Amino acid sequence: MYVKKFEADTMEEALRSIKQELGPDAIILKTVNNKGIKGAFKKKVEITAAISEKSFVKKSRVDQKMPLDQKEKFYQAPSSYIANMIDQHESHLPQGQRVDRAPGPLGYGAAGLNKPVQQVKNIGQKIITSLDDFLGTGAGEPVESFDDFMDEAPVQAPAPRQTVREAQREVETQVARQVETNTIQAATNENQLRKIEDLERKIYELTKMVERIEKPEPIGVYKLRSVLRSLEVNEIYIQELVKKSVFELSREELQSEEAPFELALKDMINQIQVDTPLFSKEEAGNKPVITVLLSETSTGQTSMIQKIAALRKKMTIVKFGKEEESQNKSMAEKVFGMDVVNAKSIPEIVSATRKAVEKGQSILIDFKTLPNEVNETKQMIDGLKRAFDNVEILLCLSSIHAEIYNLRMCKRYQSLANGIALTHLDQCLSFGSLFNLNYEVNKLPYVFFGTGPTVPEDIEAASAERILAGMFDFV
Repeated sequence: MYVKKFEADTMEEALRSIKQELGPDAIILKTVNNKGIKGAFKKKVEITAAISEKSFVKKSRVDQKMPLDQKEKFYQAPSSYIANMIDQHESHLPQGQRVDRAPGPLGYGAAGLNKPVQQVKNIGQKIITSLDDFLGTGAGEPVESFDDFMDEAPVQAPAPRQTVREAQREVETQVARQVETNTIQAATNENQLRKIEDLERKIYELTKMVERIEKPEPIGVYKLRSVLRSLEVNEIYIQELVKKSVFELSREELQSEEAPFELALKDMINQIQVDTPLFSKEEAGNKPVITVLLSETSTGQTSMIQKIAALRKKMTIVKFGKEEESQNKSMAEKVFGMDVVNAKSIPEIVSATRKAVEKGQSILIDFKTLPNEVNETKQMIDGLKRAFDNVEILLCLSSIHAEIYNLRMCKRYQSLANGIALTHLDQCLSFGSLFNLNYEVNKLPYVFFGTGPTVPEDIEAASAERILAGMFDFV
């Protein structure tokens, strides 16, 4: 069967092209009316038509014998006349050159192409079954031989050829008119078509869900999913990991327990982002580095600063706060001889920082802020970055705080901070929440881990292995 799409500005032009290229017994599979904005860029009418291979061969033989100046006039005649002409020309061919067809009085239409074809997807855009109803005159005409037509250009109207064909055409005319009306109404109702497409999509999704339910999940994938959910790992990441496992592992590996977990560990270790502090990087050189630890609540930030200062020499601690106790040195600061400066305002922080830089010392700023002072904090940080070269902002979070609180802090300060200093890792009960935090806000890598109260031993450089060890109880 040959199928072709025809485009025109009007329905009559499109049907006339179908009749000339495919013949009078072509069937229409689909009709689309382009209106509105869509019609401004395309033809207003799109018709998809088809014809059987045998019928197309018979028509092609007639086209080869016919001169070009008579071809257009020939296909302007009624469809019944053209069909009988093609049948007569076929009957005059030698027996070996004829196209076999089913016995019966219908001639060229005997291939069964005039039967209605149902279309499911676009309700209302039903199939137009024959071209006779649109291009035919409705009145029967005598049948001449093909040779007579070649000699005599005018087309005359004789009596009907067959009673069966006439009855068939009358039925087809009524059906075609009703189908055309329904097609126009359906084309104008775009909202209804959208609803149908939405229903089809939902049915497809439900079908896929039923298939997944009926098909048992491999035991290895099932156990991996169960373990990650028990560790409170982000459900979106679990789905991504399961898809990757199904894609990369064989059926035998999916049934085992080791292969999916090995793949999960490799992927998770790449998901966790870690970094080293700026004062340890070569790009800082021997120049002083200003490191600001930022927090809103009690997170063990002061203890973290003391641990860093005890490990690094020539570092000045600048405390910012209005509490009276901040004016006195702690035991750790006295034991390790830390240089501590108390500041009650942002200008005092900048002044103390400039004095330390002039001495060639790096600075650790213990900066506590409030949720309603985000703009002031941003101004302070912008001022430090304009005044000094090497400035690093670390957001200090506690492992024992709720995941949703830490996530809110990260999203609030991710445009200001360069990394995260994580405290109380020894008291963490859900390492999965730490993985989720880094997965959702991977712009902020982990830099330091605080693992206890002792200064300076209970501090370590951040690593992905440390978080995974806490998740899976690795020794």
